[in-house]
Amino acid sequence: MPSKARRSPGPAAPATKHRGAAGRKASSTAGGAARTVLVVDDDPSVLPALARLIRAAGLKVATFDRPSALLASEVPATNACMLVDVHLPEMSGIQLCEALVRSGRGLPAIIITGRNDVETRRVIARAYPVATLFKPIDERTLLEAIDRALDISKGSHTDS
Repeated sequence: MPSKARRSPGPAAPATKHRGAAGRKASSTAGGAARTVLVVDDDPSVLPALARLIRAAGLKVATFDRPSALLASEVPATNACMLVDVHLPEMSGIQLCEALVRSGRGLPAIIITGRNDVETRRVIARAYPVATLFKPIDERTLLEAIDRALDISKGSHTDS
């Protein structure tokens, strides 16, 4: 069920590491592979704030200000997820997720948006996201959603 967020993202205390339910460090799995979050948002104030929060949680982060930049990059096959804004230049965040699935590079996705209307919710439902978060985003809710998405990504690229 979609979560309603309350606070805008900001840097977390550097000494605090987000830990999953098993108490592991968020930055690696049992095998030591880096856990990576790919963030796609065209808002120049939101993108760096999200990146700081995710890094402060001990995760690797790659940021993209447009879908084509992510499509042209190497997408990790495992231990990764996407945090994607719905409304982007070039194509929607949903279309980006669909394009990655078609190319065999789909990852669990968390969808973020500043719009909470019927049409936006209808479009988001097509992507079957791990979570849908509304801006401003609650930091704890975001980190919990990322942890769930990364747990799903322990295998290989997803088909949905």
